[in-house]
Formats: sequence, structure tokens, C-alpha cells
Amino acid sequence: MAIQTLETSRAGLTPTQQRALAELLGAGQARPTFDPDLGPALRTELEQGLAPVLVRCASDRPLSVSKAALGQLHRCEGLWLAEQAQGFSWSARTARGTVAHKAVELAVLLSEHPAPLDLVDLAIERLIDGGGDWGPGEWLLDAPAAEVAELRGAAADWVTKFQDTFPPLQRVWRPRLESSLAVDLCGGAVVLRGKVDLALGKADGSVARVLIIDFKTGPLVRQHVDDLRFYALLETLRVGVPPFRLATFCLDSGTWYAEDVDEDLLAVAVRRTVAGTAKLVELRHAEAPRAALLTPGTACRWCPAADNCPNAMADPD
Repeated sequence: MAIQTLETSRAGLTPTQQRALAELLGAGQARPTFDPDLGPALRTELEQGLAPVLVRCASDRPLSVSKAALGQLHRCEGLWLAEQAQGFSWSARTARGTVAHKAVELAVLLSEHPAPLDLVDLAIERLIDGGGDWGPGEWLLDAPAAEVAELRGAAADWVTKFQDTFPPLQRVWRPRLESSLAVDLCGGAVVLRGKVDLALGKADGSVARVLIIDFKTGPLVRQHVDDLRFYALLETLRVGVPPFRLATFCLDSGTWYAEDVDEDLLAVAVRRTVAGTAKLVELRHAEAPRAALLTPGTACRWCPAADNCPNAMADPD
């Protein structure tokens, strides 16, 4: 059953949940129809834009371009290089979202209704049992008890706020949590990657019926909008039909910023993706990499290279 035709009882919903159901999920609202050639046209535009970038690339391995990389490259090229040098590692902070999303997924699948902390504990058990080459399972198994306790509290807070402010997920909405997207371009020379916090609905022919949501704690920033537009581009390339709406949902405040998807929005995402990939090649994969452009801002607070960066802001707003 499509989101817009779903008859959902509002009994027991908080006022914020009711507003989200009406305004964000748009129950009863008409959905746009897109040209079936839109996906192939966007792919062609991307590949034409990337062709001169690949000429300058000295690497013979596929370029992996992620949402995070694009955000860092457009925010400050030095930030991206510093994050690359530091590498990724699991911690209570980096694992919180994965654990919380798994807990919400279990809440949809289970017939009982466990408390948030119980859901978090079940999620941790599942992630440990799942193992695999990527994921926090190994870290969760060996992490100090104090760090795991900190993670449990932070993830339970996330789940509680989600349940207080977002309508309870219905199976008929086809919820996808932590859903990976990957698109190969230019014969596999470039791979665009993303992972959506939550996607609801399913395209019906050329009618857009998917809602994509990113959940955040803390204030909303411009980069969140660009992240979601990148997801919309990947979804369009994958399915051939865009999502009808994108939203950044702030759990701390129970507020959100949403925008409906149109062809102009996707065109902006194409240009940003090509420009970001060009920066990635010029900084890391060109025969003669150039120096990074340093852009001071709030990211200086957490940049690994801030202490040694001549442009870092001493006290960014």
C-alpha cells in the first residue's frame, strides 16, 4: 500500500508524529510523474562530465566516491585529506548510528514492543553475531565495557527520540534502514556510493513514491541538503525514478527540513558530483597532485589536521 493512500490511525501519536505523518510523509498527497528517460539522461550527463576527469586520473583502480567524501571535499579539501590520512575506526561515536538503525529495524520486525534500551541490546547482539568484513561487530565484541555502556546510552537516546517524534514504521511502507546504494559509471571506472538512513515507499512505474530521510542530532546545516540530493541522484540512477521528497529530520528538536525532488535538483547533484570527483582526482590520483585548498569553518573543530593547519579557525562559530 502506498504511503499517500495509507489510512493510519492517529490515536496515540504525539503532535509531532501527527505533523510528520501529514506534512512529511504526505498521506493523501498526489505524487509526481517523471519522464522514463530521466535516469539514462542523468547517467549520460554524469559520464560526459566525468570523462575529462578520468583522463587526468593516474590510478587504474575504480574511483569510489561517497557522500562523506563529497561533503568533505566541498567543505574543505584539507579536511578530506586529513580524514583520509587518519582512516576510519569504530568507536562509541561512529557505531551509534549503526546500532540505533539496527534497533529501529528490529522494532519493525519483532511482534513484541521492547523498550529502547532492550532494542539496542538486541541490535548489539545481532551486529556481533553478524560478523562480516565491515561493521562494528568486532569492535563491539572487544571494546571496553565503559565504551559499550556509553554507546548503549547514546543509541537508546537516539531510538527514544525517534519513537517520540517519527510515526511508527509500518511494514506496508516498505521501510529500508541503512540501505546501501551503489552506481557504476564509465564502465566501472567510477563507483558512487551512499547509505540511506531511511527510505519509505516504492516507485510505481514512472510515479515517484519514495521518501528518503536522514536523521541527525544537532543543528541542521547546508551539507545535509547536498547529502540528500546525492542520495536522490543515486536512487534515480538505480531505479529510473527519483524519490518524491527528501528530508533531514532533527531528533533533538523534532523538526525537519524537506524539499521535493525535481529535475533541477538532480541537475545540481550531477554538477556537484562531477566537481567533487574532479577534486578527488586532482588531490590524490593525478600524476602531479595539487595542494589542497584550505577553507576555515566549523569543521575545524573536528578536523584531524586542525592543530597544524595555518588556516584553521581558532574558535569557529
